[in-house]
Amino acid sequence: MKADIPAFFLCLSMHCFLAAPAAAQETAPARPFLAAKTWFQTNTPYDPRVAIATDAVVLHRHGEKGDPLRANLRSWQQQGYPVGRMFFADSDATCEYWKGRWDGTPHDDDVEENAAGRKLLCAGVRPYMLPTEGWIRHLEEMAVDSVAGGADAILPEEPLAHRDTGYEPSFRAMWQQRYGTPWLGAASSPGALWLTSQLKTERYIELEQRLADATRRQAREAGRDVAFLVPIHSLYSNTVSHIVAPLGMSKSIRGADALVGQIWTGPVNWANAHYGAPDKTFFDSAYALYDYFVQLAVGSDRKLFLLVDPVEDDPHHSWPEFEQWYQHCTVAQLLFPQVSTYEVMPWPDRIFLPGHSTGGGTPAPEDFRTLVLSIVQVQQEIPAGGIWCAGPDGQPADPTHGVGIAVADTLMWEAETTPALDGVYGLLMPLLRAAVPVSACVAERAEEPGYLAQFKTIVLSFEAWKPAGPAFSNALAAWVRAGGSLVILGADEGLDGIDTWWARAGYTSPLQHLLAAVPLQAGTAGEHAVDQGHVWLRGVSPREFANPDIAREQYVPLVDQALRQAGVSGGLTTPGVWCLRRGPFVVAHASRASLALSGKLVDLFRADFPVLDGATLVPGESGLYRDVSAVLAKAERPCTLHTTHRLMLEQYANQELSVTIRGPAETPAVVRVFRAGRKVVQVTARDAAGKTLDVALRDDGPTLLATFGNSPAGATLRIAFQ
Repeated sequence: MKADIPAFFLCLSMHCFLAAPAAAQETAPARPFLAAKTWFQTNTPYDPRVAIATDAVVLHRHGEKGDPLRANLRSWQQQGYPVGRMFFADSDATCEYWKGRWDGTPHDDDVEENAAGRKLLCAGVRPYMLPTEGWIRHLEEMAVDSVAGGADAILPEEPLAHRDTGYEPSFRAMWQQRYGTPWLGAASSPGALWLTSQLKTERYIELEQRLADATRRQAREAGRDVAFLVPIHSLYSNTVSHIVAPLGMSKSIRGADALVGQIWTGPVNWANAHYGAPDKTFFDSAYALYDYFVQLAVGSDRKLFLLVDPVEDDPHHSWPEFEQWYQHCTVAQLLFPQVSTYEVMPWPDRIFLPGHSTGGGTPAPEDFRTLVLSIVQVQQEIPAGGIWCAGPDGQPADPTHGVGIAVADTLMWEAETTPALDGVYGLLMPLLRAAVPVSACVAERAEEPGYLAQFKTIVLSFEAWKPAGPAFSNALAAWVRAGGSLVILGADEGLDGIDTWWARAGYTSPLQHLLAAVPLQAGTAGEHAVDQGHVWLRGVSPREFANPDIAREQYVPLVDQALRQAGVSGGLTTPGVWCLRRGPFVVAHASRASLALSGKLVDLFRADFPVLDGATLVPGESGLYRDVSAVLAKAERPCTLHTTHRLMLEQYANQELSVTIRGPAETPAVVRVFRAGRKVVQVTARDAAGKTLDVALRDDGPTLLATFGNSPAGATLRIAFQ
């Protein structure tokens, strides 16, 4: 990537105004990293074989400092990338703090420890640390070193703790200071588990706040504006992994510019494995995880980057498995028109470099690498917004919006009943299976002006979680009185053995507090009109709806009724298919019904980018297409239809099509070209240094498929026509 590449290139087909990486633009923004639409994460210095041509890159180098850190950051910056620096917030990858090499004092008492006395080590070598004062100061130093080393963004990864620890000496002292009572082990009672989780969450909020403050102070001293991002995992996967973390509560972190919603096949499968429905699917679980992150950021001033990982670390999966999961995750990610900024992958070395056990051995098969780079081109190009087209033959038709399922960070604080997610997924999945874009309603955001206004119906159960304070119930009661429809399900439960906020307010449970705020008398099951709104009280547990028959007979009709009372004409529509058009792209998934799409469509999940005359997805299939119907109908001269990333320049002059693409070395570029009825006279390709590259050209009648070598500096394909 050369620094003198202009900021924008005018292309003559649908690929218009694709930005070069932000650092290569003539006038860099104040925070170049935040201007990025796409970025990826690696722990290697610059390597042309993994140089994905995104807008930015994140270098994960925990514990590195001084000249080595500066050199590794510069290795990418010299290639035109704004570079963020990532390190672990939860674990000591270098064991420098644990073993006392940082301050001369070993910190064995700060390593997380469970009731059996076992210290928690990731992969047996990396200790999970309690966020003590010493550990926070160690990470503050890491943030300062990162800014001093030239990083454009700071990303402390995984601010999380394990729910079932808290037996370490340092935590016992924290407990005494926080609660003023003798320490209780997390396993001793539900109340002790709640208090343990609450304290750990508070400590991680403190940790992230201090790192954000340290970043700002050092950036000001250096005369720079450095971004601060918070990478987090999903509520649902954390819950089944017995992890606690500030997610909804992270909104209190001042100076957090963006969130990174870290999703890969592992968490999607972990969450799904802890849901008991016989009709559960990978796609539905992926959608639920992405939705939660969208709800953390939508309508706020925090930017959101959604991650999709084509693979994961588990070596026991095959490349065909990864490919199927990657396609489902990609479609789920792109079905959120509110978001158009992405972390395209972490650790590309597991795909593009030899020597890894991923999928059975690396590098990945060429078709898989082509698929990945095809998706990166889509992520780079796809606009915000979109038109829902879940009607017959892919025609415009809006699904039912405005249904929210109330959740909170405290879902991670309570010992669950097996299967762990039935109480939450039981409310989400029956609607997602019907292709209803139901959303999490994040309890911690309920107070924010306008947040609850997006929902017409909110479904709530306090069986699996309790609000951390009275603000949620008060905001929800006001929303009901203003016209919302609230469905309350399940048992009326509190927490015994601890001093809760609702007990101090004179109530036996948070539900009693909510009903008093509405106001509504306790024990009054059924439907109730409250000012302009309605409340339904049903004792049935959400866990029952993991049974699809019970969900179909009881739950779905109840949501339909609530929507109608909230003024939604026609109530709940259940199309059984997902289809969203975003610019030239068609994002689709067939859930319970087949989906037929018309038009000329480039299949972006196939490595040869075939042009289809319509497409049909059967239940369980995901699809991603570029609609080129208008291009083919209007084009009077040859043009590209789709490429692997990154299309930098397309020109047609003097009967010659010239296409410049950037991408990682040793992975070929692939271009589908519309020939416009012309005869090919000559085909050549050269890299940025002028070296001639071999070209494989396949003639498919109206279109051509060209495959040739690529490089981070770019390679140019030229096709002369008669």
